[in-house]
Amino acid sequence: MNMSQPTVNVSYECVEEVPLHRVRGNQLGILLSVIATVLTQQWWILVLPLVVQIISRTYGVKYNLFVRLFSPLLPVSPRTEARELLRFNNLLAILFLVITIAAHYLGLTLLSYISLGMLTAAVVAALSGFCLGCFMYFQYKQFRLRRAAKAKAAP
Repeated sequence: MNMSQPTVNVSYECVEEVPLHRVRGNQLGILLSVIATVLTQQWWILVLPLVVQIISRTYGVKYNLFVRLFSPLLPVSPRTEARELLRFNNLLAILFLVITIAAHYLGLTLLSYISLGMLTAAVVAALSGFCLGCFMYFQYKQFRLRRAAKAKAAP
């Protein structure tokens, strides 16, 4: 009896689907940066995940430092996530990081902590298996679909 294992993409060339262990590596890098920032109160540390996310968004997952550092430490997963969803989640992470950093340096402490808390909650939920960004993206797509259908049905 020959039971073959599903093939797993081990290269960093992820065109449309990204292996879950790589996604988790990125999430872990963000979470560790947040923890380091909160423990040390050195807010400049958040510039690291911001730069990593911008580079990843611009050039792709193979240039993501967190993926390179942390995904080898995680079990290889045959499961994947769609690149389209990851780009949306990446954009959310960039926005939360920009708001957090800007708010902190503008003296808007409460806003910086709220934004950082939202980013942390999203990352912890994602590491636990629930993708809040994916849920938001799905709702956004449903909204656009309903709006397009309503516009098409209108006289």
